[in-house]
Amino acid sequence: MEEENNILRETVAEFCEKNLDEKKIETEGITEKLTELIASQGFLGSAVPDKYSGSGLDETSYEIILEEIAKYSPSVAMKIFILNSMYYPAVKGTSAEDTLNDASTGKISVAVDFINKAGSIESESGKAKGTLKNILGTDADKLVVFGDSTSIVSGPFKSDSRDFMGFRGLKFGDLHLDNSVQVLDKHSRMAEIMENSYGPASAIGLGMISGALQKAIDYTNVRKAFGNKLRDFEPVSFRLARFRAMESILRNSLYSRIDPYYTFNFAMEHLVEIARYSVNTHGGYGYFKDFGVEKFYRDAIVMKSIFYGTDELRKLTEHVYSEKINFV
Repeated sequence: MEEENNILRETVAEFCEKNLDEKKIETEGITEKLTELIASQGFLGSAVPDKYSGSGLDETSYEIILEEIAKYSPSVAMKIFILNSMYYPAVKGTSAEDTLNDASTGKISVAVDFINKAGSIESESGKAKGTLKNILGTDADKLVVFGDSTSIVSGPFKSDSRDFMGFRGLKFGDLHLDNSVQVLDKHSRMAEIMENSYGPASAIGLGMISGALQKAIDYTNVRKAFGNKLRDFEPVSFRLARFRAMESILRNSLYSRIDPYYTFNFAMEHLVEIARYSVNTHGGYGYFKDFGVEKFYRDAIVMKSIFYGTDELRKLTEHVYSEKINFV
């Protein structure tokens, strides 16, 4: 299996090198043409069963794809993640399961609202009405929302798109709903979906760490200050070496399946720190898009704000104690 995984890594890396123009994705977004190309390689529906035009890959293969793509474009990795780790488990076993065929082939775009939890919309006569704020993927054709239940809203949507700090390859903004809605499950699948996404989310974090670190190492290997390369200054080289060790620990933890709770928390705790330092090694140049490192810092902040907070720390604590705790 290790040889197969290495081949998969090389294949994905080669695809990214040839087809993922990171600067273009950041400014123009993930186009339909690029989406179709990603789908044709089997990456878009990586974990979706082949009966729904997906690749039906195992967990390790799926996470390798996310990691390698995140090194080049966290936005593309997030698009794949939303379909496979959030949309697919939300519609699995429901009347909307057949939408996976078009989603996996890139014919439709999907989004999942994991911020509002449907609190700001009303359902009336099969219609969803109201405004959902801060949606990642306002150009979606299908949107899964969570409240007391799990529902799917069908587009097209009226939206107010705006600039967003992170994942700029995905359109971001508010959706003004007056659209048909269908209840998929009388219970919210949100908690279960988020918990099962720890591995894939960690893989994206790992890829972002690797991408940011490589930018920093490459730059400090050629940039000079006071007649010496930046790599020759101990505070710089020692810290980058320590971060590389953290990256290796995270990768081993993820793929050896030690514990998804610990792996996820380790990834989220160090993601912003490493991305920020990688920007700092470039000095003022780090904030220029041309150097391609600032996106990792922006995306890291957004990634952590979305997926990591008090709820995750509570879960980790209860996992450690193996029982529910009455927090004070």
